[in-house]
Parts: sequence; structure tokens; C-alpha cells
Amino acid sequence: MIRLLTVFAALWLSCVAVLAQEPSVDVEVEPFAGLTVGDPLEVRVTIAHEPGEHVVLAQTLVDMGGMEPAAPVITVIDETRTLVVFQTRSFATGDFQVELPPIPIRGVNGIVREFAVSPLLISVASVLTEDSQPRPNTAPDLLEGERRTFTPWIVAILGVGIGFVVARTARRWRRRAPATASPEPTAAVMPAPVALAMDESRDPAEQCRQLAASVRRRLSADWSLPASALTASEIGPALSAAGAPGVVVLRVTRLLEACDRVQFGGEQPTPERLRRYRQLADAIWEDDASS
Repeated sequence: MIRLLTVFAALWLSCVAVLAQEPSVDVEVEPFAGLTVGDPLEVRVTIAHEPGEHVVLAQTLVDMGGMEPAAPVITVIDETRTLVVFQTRSFATGDFQVELPPIPIRGVNGIVREFAVSPLLISVASVLTEDSQPRPNTAPDLLEGERRTFTPWIVAILGVGIGFVVARTARRWRRRAPATASPEPTAAVMPAPVALAMDESRDPAEQCRQLAASVRRRLSADWSLPASALTASEIGPALSAAGAPGVVVLRVTRLLEACDRVQFGGEQPTPERLRRYRQLADAIWEDDASS
């Protein structure tokens, strides 16, 4: 009888030890609420595990349920915790159900186990309210640190922009000066706005290059900025200094950042996602004209 009780106790302790070693998965979304179109979003999965175990999730693009696909970034916090981060955003409004892949963990014995992550429901609102006013941006800017690195260049950017304004003003004054030997000038014809180009028959990188280039040309025409020479991070401060509405600055920055990820980051958006980029570009000027 004593031997039977000893065996039972040993089995019970073994089960408790196995349960104690079971990894736990904790998921949080940053920011949790207040997301608008194009806002950067992080899904942070923290896995608590035993020493010697580690996450072996492939760092390939993951479908994010209608939002931008994201490749996981894996960071070892310490010997018992690992952080997996998915950085994404949406260029459409609505409620998105995001189902992350199971998290595989390899134990010290080489055996890989997978642990499911509960689905997430993420809501994204328009950057404009129902009365066409810019919605307050309550989401933290995950790219703020990157933009700060360009602060020393803002003065130079403004100097170039002011030079363009001065040159344009000088040309206008010369046109207004009375001409003694020439006939009365005819009414000036306003130049047509720069068309937003995007050839859907080309590959995604070329489509994004065309769209970003035409957006920069139109910004140069509308705001007297050397937009073709500015990066996506530099254009935002330059547009703000030139007096562009906040909603224009927000959408331009996010659109150009999205195009950069396709051109230079190797992302492969679907045709539908590329059409959303074009729709966002059109909305930049439509909303600005209606405000």
C-alpha cells in the first residue's frame, strides 16, 4: 500500500512539474484604441517559458486580416521570456479580426510545441469626422523616434522652401509690372494639377514608385517645397511649416511611408491594397479642397 501511494505521489508531482513548465502567452495591442487610417500599430506577444526553451517562429510576412502584412520581430527579454512583435497598419476603416499564427517553442529536448494565440479585434476609424474635420490623433506615433533624427535638417528644408517662395513672389511682381511696348496681357491660365500616376500593369514596387513620385510633384506644385528631394520622414515637418492642414500632413506621411516599404523593404501588397494607396492619395486633395 505504501509503495502504491509512493508511485501515485510521484506521478502527481510529475504532472504538476509538466503543468508548471507550460508556457503562457500574453498579447497586447499598442495603441489599444484611437486608431485612424494609416496609424502604426504593434501587436506584442509575450511568451513566458522555461530556461533553455526558445521561440522558433519563421520571420516571414504574416497575414493580418485585411491590415498590412507584418513579419514578426523576435526579441529575447531574458532566459524565461520572449517578445514577438508584429508592426502593421490599415489603409481602410472598419473592424478587423486578426488571427496570428501559433507560436512554436523548441524545448531543451528538441521537441517543438505550438501555442495558439487568441484572435484580436482591431477597430480603425477615418482620419476625418462626419463633418469633414480632422479627427484628434490619440494614437502614439511609433515612428516619432525616427523622425527626430531628421530634426537638424528641418532648418535647411525651411530655408530651401523660403527660397522657392521668394523666387515665386519675385516672378509674380515682374509679371504685374506695366509693359510699355507689349500688348495687354491675357488672363493667366492656371496650370492643371499634377495627375497621380499609377500603372496597374506594373509590379508593386514600380506602381508605388510612380505614385510616390507624382505625389511629391503635386506637393511641390501646391506648397512650393522641394518634395522630390525629401524623404517620407522629412516631408511631414516641411509641410507643417508651409501651412498644410494637419490631415494632409498625416495622410501624405503615411502614404509615402507605405510606398517606401514596398519599394525598399520588399513588401508585396495585393492589388486591392495598392488600389487603397491610390484612393488615399486621391483623398488627400479631395478632403483638402472640401475643407
